[in-house]
Amino acid sequence: MPTRLMIVDSDAATRLRLIAALSADYELVVPAPGDDPLRMARSSRPDIVLVAAGGGARGVALRLCRVLKTDVRTVPAIGLYARRGEEFPSAAAAATAMVDGFCLHEGDAAALLSMARALGRGERPLPTPWPDASTSSLRRVLNRLLGPR
Repeated sequence: MPTRLMIVDSDAATRLRLIAALSADYELVVPAPGDDPLRMARSSRPDIVLVAAGGGARGVALRLCRVLKTDVRTVPAIGLYARRGEEFPSAAAAATAMVDGFCLHEGDAAALLSMARALGRGERPLPTPWPDASTSSLRRVLNRLLGPR
């Protein structure tokens, strides 16, 4: 039986790229916009959940991770990811949310596939040192418009 992986990301283009890259290795559960990821996790019981945590999604993502780990207890491994140039949670916030892994996502799925494989092996792929989130708001806007420099 293949590993069931759930992807929680509000960006449709990212979801489609991840589905294309991960569907050969995993049975995917992908909530559509408006679907309740918590309800889907309870009903589908994924082995791994990958949650987008960059930009404005950070607080919602951290709450979802915490609920999945403490209330539902259906998800053995949770990985957070943020895109380059986006703000991401502090190491303390990720630890409080009981996150098992974190990576920066470059637009392709290589880093997320690597993190999912590590989580599936029971590893905790957390970067040391934790990525610096001190990018200025102007630099973040330029990165989103022009790409990281």
